[in-house]
Amino acid sequence: MQGYEIFTLSIIELTAMLMIWNKLNNKLNISTIKNIVVIITIAVTTVIFFIHNIDIGFIINFIVLCIMVRALFQLSIKEAVLQLAIVIIAIASIQLVLTHILWGFTDMPGFLFINGLMVNTITLITIILIKKFVAFDKIHTYYLRYRNYMTIIITNIAGMVLLFMYVWRVNESFVKDHIFYLLLAIIVWEGLNIYFLYQSIQIKEQQKLLDIHKKYTPFLEDMVDEVRQRQHEFKNHLSVLYGLTQIENPKEAKLEMKQYIETIIERAKTPDQLLQIKNNILSAIIYSKKSLAEEKNISFDVEFQGEIPEYPLEKYELVELLGNLLNNAIEATEDRGNAAKVVLILGIEKDTKIIEVRNIGEDLPQETIDSIFQKGFTTKKGKHRGYGLYNVKKIVDYYKGTIELSFDEGYTIFKILL
Repeated sequence: MQGYEIFTLSIIELTAMLMIWNKLNNKLNISTIKNIVVIITIAVTTVIFFIHNIDIGFIINFIVLCIMVRALFQLSIKEAVLQLAIVIIAIASIQLVLTHILWGFTDMPGFLFINGLMVNTITLITIILIKKFVAFDKIHTYYLRYRNYMTIIITNIAGMVLLFMYVWRVNESFVKDHIFYLLLAIIVWEGLNIYFLYQSIQIKEQQKLLDIHKKYTPFLEDMVDEVRQRQHEFKNHLSVLYGLTQIENPKEAKLEMKQYIETIIERAKTPDQLLQIKNNILSAIIYSKKSLAEEKNISFDVEFQGEIPEYPLEKYELVELLGNLLNNAIEATEDRGNAAKVVLILGIEKDTKIIEVRNIGEDLPQETIDSIFQKGFTTKKGKHRGYGLYNVKKIVDYYKGTIELSFDEGYTIFKILL
């Protein structure tokens, strides 16, 4: 093939690559001047490597592509490399299938310009359809949740694809003669890696559930024991009330009984409320945080707005979300003395499930509000800080919910809508 033919094929291929990359990361708008610069630069280097017959030129091109995209669009190194790997896997897989089909129906020797033009054009059309109709949000959110596993799988598959591409460059006739078996090998390799990813995720989620049950079952048992203890004390309360009825002054007796009954009701209020919650883990974590607040002399109220909903979260996600919000609220209220108060509201508002955590506190400055959900941001001292609200927002975003921060009557309010 001639240099201008290689340049044309590269332009089409790189356009498809950046389109699929834009699907993974919306910073890479295909219509911007930056993308045009990237496409032309890499296409020119491709021609140079072709003219000088450099077999690993395509690898150098990928490295240059990664560096340029990272620099122009301000991506992290890890983000750029992993996203490029996904792009390579997607483009190469489509091209391989199309090439196999093309060689199966034609007797053209080698990979001629017309073959390449057909394959790259169909690849571009396929990517346009994928970009328009396929949602990549789940891939991104799965990557956020299972970053380590996804990195291993993407690396394994990308390594296999790059090896195949190298063999293709070095010995095209070998690839043509054995393309069916090579395609089968890649499909099997991708399938095994995806199966490994699925099993790893299942094991991780089961382990998280076991850890949660191990951690919060004692609190659930304590809550049940407290209710049983209250039931045992019921006779004593009846005796006291009977004694109050013996007061000669009816008004005084009525007032004393009223105050005593209100005290009993208020004391039994939280355990009774928590027993209404069907999700035992939710009951246990609320009870554990209530106990923590009481140890610090912080008032802790639980309110239900309508019926208690079933939240669309995994149990470990619910623990992480609610645990972080309540821990932050308790920490922010510790130095408030008698005014220290935390309020948890669960329920439904206009067909939307809500989790609202309020704590007595001062309004936050605007610069803190702007950064409060960013990874690593914290106003507290110590290591391993600044991940609580970031993780909360990550969970909320995964389920396409919203999280609101507001201030009202001396309260700092975090409200989650799912």
